[in-house]
Amino acid sequence: MLAKDITTQGYPMLRLEDTAAFVLKCMEDFEVQHLPVVKDEYYIGLVNKEAILDLEAKQTIAHLIEPISRFCINGTAHFLTALHLFSKHQLTLLPVLNEQQECIGVIPQKNLNDQLAQFLGLDQPGAIIVLSILPLQYSLAEMSRLVETNNAQIVQLNSYFDETNGAMVITIKLNREEAAAVIATFQRYDYQVLHYFGNSPLNNDLEDHYHHLMNYLDV
Repeated sequence: MLAKDITTQGYPMLRLEDTAAFVLKCMEDFEVQHLPVVKDEYYIGLVNKEAILDLEAKQTIAHLIEPISRFCINGTAHFLTALHLFSKHQLTLLPVLNEQQECIGVIPQKNLNDQLAQFLGLDQPGAIIVLSILPLQYSLAEMSRLVETNNAQIVQLNSYFDETNGAMVITIKLNREEAAAVIATFQRYDYQVLHYFGNSPLNNDLEDHYHHLMNYLDV
């Protein structure tokens, strides 16, 4: 999904001659802390509410002491790039530009949240398992094989490195709610299962039921 696919029109495009009172009213009406500034439709930058509050009501954006930030995203960028900018700079919306540097709209926080939920498959049923392994142990092919031996499939996978211990933390989502057999298989192959969410006799508490699982495997 590209940034332009979740872009919304209809949000105010400010001009340098707009007054602080006008800008604050726009931000209040649209429930945002940021708005884009343009000149002849070309993007100039992004103003935030905190900076506008330093102006007198009749002063214009041109009187801002601090330079306007240039946070924006190209419409052909992947939407996850927008997620990074939102998180890093605490944005409430992000201007989207075309190849000519014209502002074609904005990505509000809600649009980004909705797309992220769809990207992660949150509206689809299925158990979620969080694993911890050494980076050298990582093999998508092996994890898929272990899951598929239990008549299940991986429909979503995300990973990151835990800097505290150097481990790789992997979150997988399955196409079924019950995953006790999949968990047992992972543990047999020395995968550390950190968390589990779904329907299972484990009741989502792996540590309390670890010994019961081991007894099951010995049968």
